[in-house]
Amino acid sequence: MKFSDLFLLPLLALSLPAAAQTATPSTSASATHCLLEPLDPALRAARAVRIVEAVVVGSEGVQAANGHLYTRHQLRVFRQLKGTPDSVLTVFTEGGTLGLRREVLTNTLQLVPGEQGIFFLEPTTVPAQASWQVFGSQQGFIRYNLANLTAAEPFRRYDSPAAAVATVAAAPREVQPNPALAAARLRRSQMAAARPQVAVISGIGPLRLSAGTGAVLTITGSGFGPSRGTGTVEFRNADDGGATFTRVNDDDYVSWTDTRIQVRVPALSATGNPAGTGPVRVTPAGTGQLATLSLQTVLIEFAATNVRDTNTGQRAVPAHRDQNGAGGLTFRFEPGFVANAAAAAAWQRALTGWRCQTGINWELGPPRTTTGVANDDINSVGFDTGAQLPAGVLGRTTSYYEGCYRPDGTVAFFVKEIDTQYDDAAAWQFGPANPASTQLDFESVAVHELGHAQQLSHLIMPSAVMHYAIARGQRSRTLAPASDIAGGRYVLRVRSFRPDVCGPTAMLPAPLISQQATPSPAGVEVQWATSAECYLNGFVLERAPLDTTGGWQPVAEVAAGAGPYRALDLQPLPGLSYYRLRLKRPDSSLDAARPMLVSRDATAQTGLTVFPNPFDRNGPALRLQYGAGAAAGSLTLRFYDAVGRYYGGSRLDYAPGLSLLSPTLSDLRPGFYLLRWTDSNGPSGTVRLLVR
Repeated sequence: MKFSDLFLLPLLALSLPAAAQTATPSTSASATHCLLEPLDPALRAARAVRIVEAVVVGSEGVQAANGHLYTRHQLRVFRQLKGTPDSVLTVFTEGGTLGLRREVLTNTLQLVPGEQGIFFLEPTTVPAQASWQVFGSQQGFIRYNLANLTAAEPFRRYDSPAAAVATVAAAPREVQPNPALAAARLRRSQMAAARPQVAVISGIGPLRLSAGTGAVLTITGSGFGPSRGTGTVEFRNADDGGATFTRVNDDDYVSWTDTRIQVRVPALSATGNPAGTGPVRVTPAGTGQLATLSLQTVLIEFAATNVRDTNTGQRAVPAHRDQNGAGGLTFRFEPGFVANAAAAAAWQRALTGWRCQTGINWELGPPRTTTGVANDDINSVGFDTGAQLPAGVLGRTTSYYEGCYRPDGTVAFFVKEIDTQYDDAAAWQFGPANPASTQLDFESVAVHELGHAQQLSHLIMPSAVMHYAIARGQRSRTLAPASDIAGGRYVLRVRSFRPDVCGPTAMLPAPLISQQATPSPAGVEVQWATSAECYLNGFVLERAPLDTTGGWQPVAEVAAGAGPYRALDLQPLPGLSYYRLRLKRPDSSLDAARPMLVSRDATAQTGLTVFPNPFDRNGPALRLQYGAGAAAGSLTLRFYDAVGRYYGGSRLDYAPGLSLLSPTLSDLRPGFYLLRWTDSNGPSGTVRLLVR
């Protein structure tokens, strides 16, 4: 994508959209929308081979021959605005879900069944697929809002769907009726003829919240109706700066009465967008009901990215994990990026900013030898070559997720890989100088995209790095403490630093890169190492019995700056116990690293031990102690009775060293069993188990 494809407009100071913005077609020239540049409507219409008014009737994730996930959508066409008429079309969008795998790209169109509008289509570039894709990605779709009969795209709004169509074609050809649009127009006419019913919002609170974290907003007033029915609550859409509203998911409603509504604030709404700062809109159920806008404004301080499990509908904040064996994740520059020394330096400053203010364990590794975004377990940073990025997109971040189900049925997602790509032809200022009025500040953009990699979504907050837009000539390189840093710490402390029963090993808080606890004749020795120390005052070493509900006991405090580090516990607890390091931060907070399991019995450090054995079905849960080598892996467990009948099994991931695991048991009756186990790293064995 080159600048000749763009409709370049001067970008002025940032401003929030007015609450009652007119719905006439208009183009916001104030800022990019997260690295989107406005496309010339005439260019878009000329480049599109087909233009249709259609609705998404079905969507499914698919993996293409290039290894990437896409979403294949079936469109029902109502009107043809350009090209050969077809009643049904297949359209691909980048990113998608396949089982518990998910691929998400910033600045990229996402569609859900039921959405309708105007699609600007071109032949797909998806390998081995003869179908269509949307030209310009997000800017190639004008989305209809049937609730208020308006239409919108990233930089323009329209009074009505008819007004949007009129900007594209004077005489569209009807292919088949559009019943949903006709019903919306009928409702509008009935409401105009009837005496409208208006709910009253007297207050909302709290007025400062986060999105995607389970935070609940309470709306008080009257006339909401005794139950929700088809009523809705909507927040400002943070992805477009509040130009449109985004609807709360059905499972985010906590309660609904005539005088009070409680809803969780979504980072992944029913339309796939995060809730943003602004007034809240309530529409009660029933014909003749008008939407009511709150007089108060809710401030969304940060939005933690959510990933949805399409099988169960659950949403979860994805965790960062120890992918590189040194506590975290390693990024690698592509050759063309290495060649631009100023860009490489700016990007490294952006990485250091996040690492040294939230504690995320990121590092920069050696350059890769290949180019291009690929699902290859390499976290790449590079420039595009040719037209790899869609028209109007200056850069984007791809996050690859994998998930698993815990024994209680809840889902957990973790970040498997992150790729970032920037337009090589954009008018960048790579710094450290300030950008000119016609330039985009590369370091500001890199900090923002790394915020997406940190698993934060957009905000409507000009003082924050994660604000949805940036202007030409604007410098936004500093993380905002109450939003960017607070959001990053939330993701890390609530999800990433905490061990989970499924998924890979938890990330270590930076700058920690290794830790080990081993028994010795004198007690238990704990050793640890760091790299490029920052955001660190020291360490607190603690221990706890196997049942940690009794609390952690301090063992030693060690000042920062004297690594590699070592501490000796001369009076360890008998049997199995945990040790953990807590990193003391400059703001006096503490980040806890994943616990280390230790046994004073050196012979218990290898192999598999089952306890309690005999196992009482009405007593404590069955636990497994496994001593592994220096690498992480997984155990496959299979239970057999005395005559060889199979009673089920499970697979458990383990960390390096000694692990304590909780298997999922089938309904084992009293008797004698054999537990056969196989380690993914080679070892195997059999353990006798008596069930009472």
